[in-house]
Amino acid sequence: EFRRVLFRSLVSLGFEEFDGGLVETEFWNSDALFMPQFHSARDIHDVYSIANPQKAKFIEEPYLSQIAAAHENGGSTGSRGWEYSFDREFTKRLILRSQGTVLSARQLPKAKVPGKYFGIARCFRYDRVDATHLSDFYQTEGIVLGEEVSLRTLLGFLEMFAVEVAGAKEVKYVPGYFPFTEPSVEVHIKHPVLGWFELGGSGIFRPEVTESLGVKCPVLAWGLGVDRMALMALGLNDLRELFSPDIES
Repeated sequence: EFRRVLFRSLVSLGFEEFDGGLVETEFWNSDALFMPQFHSARDIHDVYSIANPQKAKFIEEPYLSQIAAAHENGGSTGSRGWEYSFDREFTKRLILRSQGTVLSARQLPKAKVPGKYFGIARCFRYDRVDATHLSDFYQTEGIVLGEEVSLRTLLGFLEMFAVEVAGAKEVKYVPGYFPFTEPSVEVHIKHPVLGWFELGGSGIFRPEVTESLGVKCPVLAWGLGVDRMALMALGLNDLRELFSPDIES
């Protein structure tokens, strides 16, 4: 029910929905987002790999060549890249989707300008389960493309999610780091029992991401925890209560 409320809120603002499969390649899940193949978050302990088949048969061109060049030397983006040899076999590895941002990467080559898109994605990531962390979780992923969009535009959307959707009374924005956005911003909300916790990350996609996928204008992006918004909005104190076997709770 909470996801339907979120869905209606975004559709009413003119967003178009996108979606994708639970199984993804390393290419779309991470490489297309300019996350270097040696990044610590790509360690085997942080994603769930697929046993059979282990790899995709191919990666779409020209995106493979353009993304590989962006990693190795910046390609045509004006960047120096990460300055390493891009592994074209590793990028075919199949994993369970670990972040909703993979949906944005897939949408960019076919997105309209101006355009607004969103998805509600189930993601899988190895994590210690506690009041604010689960091993699988839902993210609302969104992108806004346009010549006039800016960090100020992004902060307006983040406030909407934190205040109008999650119902938070106290919100703060913290500088963050993500390989695929610059600047990067984390939005935090204050829970009456759990205190401050991160709702999610956001930023403006780097040109190594957008230009490699054929987009020339600025793109705002965010990935926010739907479960965490529900935690606040529904007055719960533990994410595990969302999945209680007690149907009366």
